[in-house]
Amino acid sequence: MPPFHMADIRVPYFASSENLPHRLPTPEQIRLSENISTSSGRQIVQVDSHFVAKFGTGVDVLEGFNMLFVSEHTRIPIPRVYAIYSVPSEASEAVNYIVMENVSGDTLATRWPTLRTSQKEQICAKLEAFCSQLRRLPSPNYLGSLGERPLLDPLLWTHNSTCSGPFKSEAALSEAMVRKYMYNGPSTHNANFYRAALPAVFSGHPPVFTHGDLQRKNILIKDTISHNSDENPEFTVVIVDWEFSGWYPSYWEFVTAMCASGRWDDDWHEWVRVILPDCYFNEYAWIQMLRQELWS
Repeated sequence: MPPFHMADIRVPYFASSENLPHRLPTPEQIRLSENISTSSGRQIVQVDSHFVAKFGTGVDVLEGFNMLFVSEHTRIPIPRVYAIYSVPSEASEAVNYIVMENVSGDTLATRWPTLRTSQKEQICAKLEAFCSQLRRLPSPNYLGSLGERPLLDPLLWTHNSTCSGPFKSEAALSEAMVRKYMYNGPSTHNANFYRAALPAVFSGHPPVFTHGDLQRKNILIKDTISHNSDENPEFTVVIVDWEFSGWYPSYWEFVTAMCASGRWDDDWHEWVRVILPDCYFNEYAWIQMLRQELWS
């Protein structure tokens, strides 16, 4: 697999017309479309039956290129990307647009409480296979986003991007987490403790390609048999929301998925260990402690 260089991330990107299900919507049509969700400078809308668009000043075009990269190098079902572009704005920063396939289905978060054990087994087996494909991609000599860009995970985010890499070593990433801790302003004494401890905890983890936000709201499922049938349906499973994806240490996918399990109000955290059988319990405990100090 050839390496993905910065030069490969070119905006605008448009899929060839023969690969489009319909004529692409204009930015105005997108802005006027039915809203699916809104948060932090980004909106997701459905445009007729063909397209979903994510747009806003808080949208990073890198998400679209992450999806193109995964589509090209794996067989993981994800929405097709049809366009990635930016529209200048006099009132604010440029507004970025990612136009993709409208994939029908329910979020796994919505359906999880009603699924039988056999159905959970089927879905999680597929997710385990998808994550294995990601983790088998040949890794580059850095920790960062595609094209050696900074990582977008909130644990590394600051206004000036000084903590988000890319990094040449795991030790440099650990130091960035300490700088992020200091940026948020908790105790300097605690920061000194983390600076001494984290390099000992986070060592020897190779870079692997990581989704970075593997939680049930970012997984769509659709069954081929009516919900009321006594038969066991075959589920299609699609992973969405590739914003945070990139080359992270091998523990990152498990840790972020466990952290996203919240208060463990149901059995989802047990199934995370099925999807990601290499369980990094020690690393999870440290990252969870750090996250709680940052955001509690």
